[in-house]
Amino acid sequence: MKIAIHQPNYLPWIGFFDKLDQVDKFVILDKAVHSKSGYINRSKIKSPQGSLMLTVPLKNKEIPINELQIANNSNWQVNHWKAIEANYKKNIYWNAYREGFEQLYTIKWDTIAELNIALIKHIMTQLHITTELFIESEFHLDFGRSNDRNANITIHLEGDIYVSGSGARAYNDETIFQKNNIQLVYQNFQHPEYPQRWGQFQPNLSIIDMLFNCGPETMDIIRKHRV
Repeated sequence: MKIAIHQPNYLPWIGFFDKLDQVDKFVILDKAVHSKSGYINRSKIKSPQGSLMLTVPLKNKEIPINELQIANNSNWQVNHWKAIEANYKKNIYWNAYREGFEQLYTIKWDTIAELNIALIKHIMTQLHITTELFIESEFHLDFGRSNDRNANITIHLEGDIYVSGSGARAYNDETIFQKNNIQLVYQNFQHPEYPQRWGQFQPNLSIIDMLFNCGPETMDIIRKHRV
């Protein structure tokens, strides 16, 4: 039983869904403390000038993710949707996916976690990813912190394999997983190069860039690049 855990990023990049697709159960870590350097409230799309950062304004930033309130005193939803529409409306698969995303941008979201989880679930549906999704806060349990937290969540879900992002090698304590009879493996994500508009290929964008460019072939391309 493969388990993966990740914070609920805003319009996540392709690697997020690569990891989500290759496990049996995936946990959204919404009780983690927000890091300003992360991508909880920001994501990149492509424009004629290169990558464009979309940022959701927050009222508070030094608390658990599921308590982060969106600053709805601005027109960020309108602005984000206008940016997405302006940069992708001429893409071949725009009409195939436009409506579902547009509806989500008409809802007034109170917290960033609610928004991001709704977007992640919607994208999973479009990509036909059937991995079972769990929200950490819905367990109503304290799993601890850091490596203990990941190991305890894996045990709780009866997993024996924990799939970690490669960037976590520096701080993963393998002995904690070994002690609990959990095999620690690392995602070996190979970023696919796919057709994009406007010149040179730009990696590390939101999954929506690939979706609007590649449509139903998106997951097939990701899986073919998986090692």
